[in-house]
Amino acid sequence: MQRSRWTVLAARVVFLAYTLFTSAYCLLAYIPFTYQQVHVGELLPLLTRLAHLHALLYWPAFGAALYTILPEHRPGIGRTMALATVPVGLTFGIGFAIHPLLPNLKNDLSSLVWSLVSMLALLWVAAIDWLHARPSISWKPVDEDESGRIFTASFQTSLYAAAVYFLIVVLRISNSTNLDFTTGEWVSVLLWSVLSHLLVFFLIFAVFDLGLIVFGYVQQVTGRAKAGSAVSILVVVLLVAVALMGVVFPPITFQGFAAWIAAMVIGFCIVGYAVGAGLRLLNDRREVSGLRLLVEPFAFLTKSNWLAPPAALTALALIVWICSSRVSRLDWGFVVQKMIVMLVWSVAFAILYTTGSRWVRYSRLWAYVAGVAVLISYTALVVAEPRAQADNSAATTIGRVLDGFEGYDVSFRLADQALRPPVAAHTGRTGNFFSFLAENTNIPRSIHVEPVDIRLVQNLAPDSRPKPNIFFIVIDSLRRDYVSAYNADVGFTPAMGAFAKNSVVFENAFTRYGGTGLSEPSIWVGGELLHQQYESPFAPMNSLQKLLQVNHYREWISRDNILQQVVPDSKNIDELDKNIGTMHYDLCTTLQELTGRLPAVKEGPVFVYTQAQNIHVSVIDRESRSVPAGESFPPAFNGAYASRLRNMDACFGNFIEALKKQGVYDNSLIVLTSDHGDSLGENGRWGHAYTIFPEVVRIPLIVHLPAMWRNKVADDPQEVTFLTDLTPSLFYLLGQKQVMNNPLFGHPLFTGLLDEQKPYETDSQLLVSSYGPVYGLLSDNGKRLYIADGVNYRDYAFDLSPDGSSKETSLTEEQRAEAQRKIRQQVEDIAHFYGWH
Repeated sequence: MQRSRWTVLAARVVFLAYTLFTSAYCLLAYIPFTYQQVHVGELLPLLTRLAHLHALLYWPAFGAALYTILPEHRPGIGRTMALATVPVGLTFGIGFAIHPLLPNLKNDLSSLVWSLVSMLALLWVAAIDWLHARPSISWKPVDEDESGRIFTASFQTSLYAAAVYFLIVVLRISNSTNLDFTTGEWVSVLLWSVLSHLLVFFLIFAVFDLGLIVFGYVQQVTGRAKAGSAVSILVVVLLVAVALMGVVFPPITFQGFAAWIAAMVIGFCIVGYAVGAGLRLLNDRREVSGLRLLVEPFAFLTKSNWLAPPAALTALALIVWICSSRVSRLDWGFVVQKMIVMLVWSVAFAILYTTGSRWVRYSRLWAYVAGVAVLISYTALVVAEPRAQADNSAATTIGRVLDGFEGYDVSFRLADQALRPPVAAHTGRTGNFFSFLAENTNIPRSIHVEPVDIRLVQNLAPDSRPKPNIFFIVIDSLRRDYVSAYNADVGFTPAMGAFAKNSVVFENAFTRYGGTGLSEPSIWVGGELLHQQYESPFAPMNSLQKLLQVNHYREWISRDNILQQVVPDSKNIDELDKNIGTMHYDLCTTLQELTGRLPAVKEGPVFVYTQAQNIHVSVIDRESRSVPAGESFPPAFNGAYASRLRNMDACFGNFIEALKKQGVYDNSLIVLTSDHGDSLGENGRWGHAYTIFPEVVRIPLIVHLPAMWRNKVADDPQEVTFLTDLTPSLFYLLGQKQVMNNPLFGHPLFTGLLDEQKPYETDSQLLVSSYGPVYGLLSDNGKRLYIADGVNYRDYAFDLSPDGSSKETSLTEEQRAEAQRKIRQQVEDIAHFYGWH
């Protein structure tokens, strides 16, 4: 039975999408932090729903595959394999129905195995395609015309990508002040973008062409024309693997030998499947090449009128426009946007390569002459407008302009990062600095590290004095500059402002970890952690839990997916937000529940911990980023974020009033803070997954002391303060005054005399991303921040002002080396303390 070209193509896309989703979801389960956030924490609800439907979705995907390979008429092994697909596929389908795969994945090697095994389904289908088409294929010999065609398509694709993304940036920021460039700066960024794209695509062409030259020689010697096509396919496999290793895997901290194996397997399966689809779609017996088979889905453009290619490229540009505005706010380290860019590059190249016969094609000689000219032009631009000063800083005017621009133009970002050498990574006792960071980040759960019995005090005993109630109100992703106590321009948090007037407002507060994954546990530990999610059992390290238990506190806790690992269930715990998913924790709902429980407070002291998710970037995107009618906010504030915070502020104010009416307020220690901040569009950045920029690590920290302690303790609101200081402070306030003095742990913020805090002072403090090898060093009493980005192999330096603003600044080689030395030393100290070798 003859299959329609379009139905075959649609069926192949369905099967490919299902297989890639299965493989990617399994891979994310293998990686510790994505397993905790995506699989356990349900950070992306759509993925969770699809995972639960995986067994059901298997059947249409399986049917789509069968549609394209059955019936297989020619006798032989191809027909046998096609027929064998039916019982094998039915077995898998029934197995998934009985024991669903994706909802039951574990954070161990089995998930990686399933990820790679699922990709082999693509290779199976490709093999059937190959056996089906092999007798009728005529391979085109390698010649210079193929080289010219590849160069022409590469040249056109580079200009297309640069132009489309530049125009999208102009349209996206037309009504914004985020990129306030002069005319000269706009010309500069456009020139940088065009030359960067041209050079990257010339290098891609050169890789292809080198293979064609080598295998053209082999073809002459052996007389086998398919050798040239084979090398084209292998080059594409290598490019896919390199893209996975260089772009996709680093942000999810999947590196090493296993990552290379996975990249090659995935690349080989995807490219093989694409070639197989090209063979299946081929409807004539003309000579074919490897690249032609890869772009065969676009062959219809050659048979259309001259408007078809421009129309296809215009449609692609519109899709890019839609995706760039939808995806940017919920992206981790630009990884999704970069994947979209690579897909756009590939599709544009396929269109232009397929329709290349309509355009002028250059000879190999002219291709290399043009390439050398681009290289010279790019080098001249680097010399004329250096992005770095002689000290290799990134703080020149053009450097800041381009860094800001590439936050919006991700195509330029990808091309630029491919061409820019990584910053100096000083070697030391364990070699390359960035490799050292990666080795000490996201330690797999399969590696058991015996938990350390942490004792903030040597002899923990109950406090015989009356004990206050303790409320920890943590708002996930709350920025300090959106709270009126820190920013006079904020008019939408009056309740928090009123609360601050009767509390201690710490002006220089930071989180140790950018991201909930390690920030929240660090509060309970009272110090820094080994970069593993999570050591088990966690109880020996849980300092706060020990303090609460010895003092017989009743615990009302919102046990989110992280605290389920950190805080073991016990008879003292009465859960808040029970049977509510972590990403659905709502501050107003939680505080209403607490208000209803307040009469029970008189039965004895309670400890409350909750972490609302209302303004988490994924929650805002899920609920839409609209602002309620009638509300407006100054241009400096994100409306969707601010409007939700306004509602939360009102609920917080009502709760404080309820505490006062119940006579609980004056006998309570109340902490209002966040586990980390968030990027809300600064230089195109959104979220907090892999970054520790100033807006992510600076947090609000407001502490209301009970009346019994207010005039008996001293504090310094201007000192550098961390979330990890909260638990040591509770130890001191509850009578445990000899708190351990160790730079890895916090110190009391409230002491009888201020001089008691001086022995705890350090000259620099370590900051870390919870999810990737991105480390920072805070120094000069919280006025300077150095960031070493082990995902993108870059670094930054910022001057931090007391008003909460920050400015990227220069960095000398000596400063870089010293900062990296201190980071290395502190990471080694953590490893030594926890027994990690």
